[in-house]
Amino acid sequence: MRATLVNASQSETSIAVWVDFAGGPASKPVAWISALLSPNCYAVYEWQAAYELVWADTGKLLAGKTVNAAQRLPTAPAGGAARLEKQGGGYRLVAVSPAVPPDPGTLLVETSADVPAEQLAVGVNIRILSGMGAPGDAAGVAQAGPNLTYRWTTGETYYANAGAITQSEYDPPALQTQTPLRLDFAGGSDVGILLDQANILHQLGNAQLAEIASSAAFVRMPAAPASCRRCGATAATIEPDS
Repeated sequence: MRATLVNASQSETSIAVWVDFAGGPASKPVAWISALLSPNCYAVYEWQAAYELVWADTGKLLAGKTVNAAQRLPTAPAGGAARLEKQGGGYRLVAVSPAVPPDPGTLLVETSADVPAEQLAVGVNIRILSGMGAPGDAAGVAQAGPNLTYRWTTGETYYANAGAITQSEYDPPALQTQTPLRLDFAGGSDVGILLDQANILHQLGNAQLAEIASSAAFVRMPAAPASCRRCGATAATIEPDS
């Protein structure tokens, strides 16, 4: 799958993508992908349905915290299970085979009795194949506690927001100030996301994506820092689909 994030607004800002799984713990969204873009810049990300289980030393999960994965444990395409347990001076995810096998498409994390409350987080991630900067560390997380089981069900819905959002940020406050754009992959595996001059997000069609890719008015990131900052210039206009 592929997403092109385009900043056609008047100011530097981030465009972020977050994931809503078909099932999972009650928790807040994580900025799975976030690209800080100057006007007239765009970034392209590609990924596939390849999952990994993660844990992070987050302390208490609060809005605005960054989730930095301490470990990534790849799973099989049909799902996987692991237990977070204390090993030596730290913690580790260890693959397990539950007595009752989980349903296909289930990503499961158990915690052992020695996992402290409100110190660690467990979650799942979708591996990014390529994009600007480092990939996100989590697509969904939950606060960990002792002797608990967490389940996520694959079958993702993707949303986009714009604002002061950093990659892997948990419950970004900026998500509260803008209605998210639900991304529609029904027409294929590519989507385009455009932030217009009124700071409104739109999904682009193939024709608009092709126009941006071939236009000298837009620069694909990563690029030299000065490439996108055109002093006194107005962001290029791309008409979204109506």
